[in-house]
Amino acid sequence: MRLFARVAEARSFTRAARLLGMPKQTLSRRIAELEAALGVELLHRTTRRLQLTDVGAVYAERCAELARLADDANRAVTDAHPEPRGLLRVTADPVFGEAFLTALLVEYARRWPEVSLEVSLTRRRVDLVEEGFDVAFRVGAVDDPALEATALGPARVRYCASPGYLARRGRPARPGDLARHDCILVAAGGAPVRWPFRGAKGLDLVPVAGRLRFSSFAMAHAAALAGLGVALFPEFACARDLGRKRLRSVLDDFCVDVGAVWLAHPARRLRSPRVQAFVELARARLAARPWVPKRNSRGGAA
Repeated sequence: MRLFARVAEARSFTRAARLLGMPKQTLSRRIAELEAALGVELLHRTTRRLQLTDVGAVYAERCAELARLADDANRAVTDAHPEPRGLLRVTADPVFGEAFLTALLVEYARRWPEVSLEVSLTRRRVDLVEEGFDVAFRVGAVDDPALEATALGPARVRYCASPGYLARRGRPARPGDLARHDCILVAAGGAPVRWPFRGAKGLDLVPVAGRLRFSSFAMAHAAALAGLGVALFPEFACARDLGRKRLRSVLDDFCVDVGAVWLAHPARRLRSPRVQAFVELARARLAARPWVPKRNSRGGAA
């Protein structure tokens, strides 16, 4: 059943055999034996493709579920050992992960040599339970009852420009002043863009415009450093540049909180030693909230 689940996922005996580390002929024979034992056809085989039958598609879901339960049972036995060991799978936003998690992951790997690390940096919101991840760093809110989460610190947005740009164009004092500035937009398509600001009665969405529009934060970041306008970034994406004074924050009194930076993992009654060790280390190393820019003597971001 585990072998069939992998074949159904891969849609190929060749790919499934490679992933399982077994000969393709052996895998094909085992699936044929399974079909014979069940008395049903699970797969349509042709020279070019492999397709699940209707019965096979339903059976594949059940087999995948049972395989996950078996893996959980195996992990429960392995995790009974007091020393962290096994595979730890971690996911995070790419910008946040590359900026703040590298040293943490290296220290963890050195401290616990019996643990294998698999790290996936993606902007996609990964389903930890369904996709088998142990830990995620999330920005914003965590409202999934299947997850247990710890807030590591606040998450905000920052409006930033280079010192050179501000010397040429001046500092906007209020959101409405952005109408006289070049704004660097991160948005797909040509729809109007509105930036969020904290107003007297709550959240204000202010229209902004500019000649530069990207779908990539990295490109917008490079344009801001080059002095081409004012940009809106998550705080964790610009904290280092603010600290090094390569960017300056503006409109600090109008910044919007977007929740928190969270360390999340599937809620389980017994947390495995490898997850427990990682959570404790992450809390200790990220307690200083390195993604939050230091405040200067005037109360603004450095």
